[in-house]
Amino acid sequence: MCAASSIQPATADGPVRLTAGNPRVAMVIEKRGTMEIELLPGVAPKTVAHFLGLADRRFYDGILFHRLEPKLLVQAGDPESRKVDGQKIAAITPAEVTQLYHLGLGGSGRTVPLEASATCVRGTLGLARGATPDSGDSQFFFNLADNHRLDNQYTVFGKVIAGLDVMDRIQQGDRIKSIRRVRKPAGGQRRGPKAR
Repeated sequence: MCAASSIQPATADGPVRLTAGNPRVAMVIEKRGTMEIELLPGVAPKTVAHFLGLADRRFYDGILFHRLEPKLLVQAGDPESRKVDGQKIAAITPAEVTQLYHLGLGGSGRTVPLEASATCVRGTLGLARGATPDSGDSQFFFNLADNHRLDNQYTVFGKVIAGLDVMDRIQQGDRIKSIRRVRKPAGGQRRGPKAR
């Protein structure tokens, strides 16, 4: 894993402050590795709470990355993707994934309001949404590069702090094994994902 300390999301008021108290999750991608993601409740409190609630319920376990826009973003979070063989979508376009498998349309059934104040820079985690601003739910994306055309239109609610190389290797059809909170014991040392 490589550190991603150069990733610094920002708001109109300047860089987003990353703190030791921010919640973190470990995302394990089958055949790719593990990323550690720091969530940003200071800029997107409702989105972070929603995402953590889904992760705690193991909602994301077994879900595919169903959309890859090379050098821009990779997206996951549609629960319908659990039923699809990732190899079947690996070599087709994102539009064909939607047309043939209806992926990119599903969610948990509970939306959160748009909290678009941080910028979409490489390594940040954003909440996907539909045509209306307050339609974000369970689908999320990683910015594979600075993606400023999405600024002020999508909620940025996290950033990769370890495993940026894993993010770069994600392909359409890859499966999320798990997303778990990272425990922080007394003294500030991090340990692995919280046991459940």
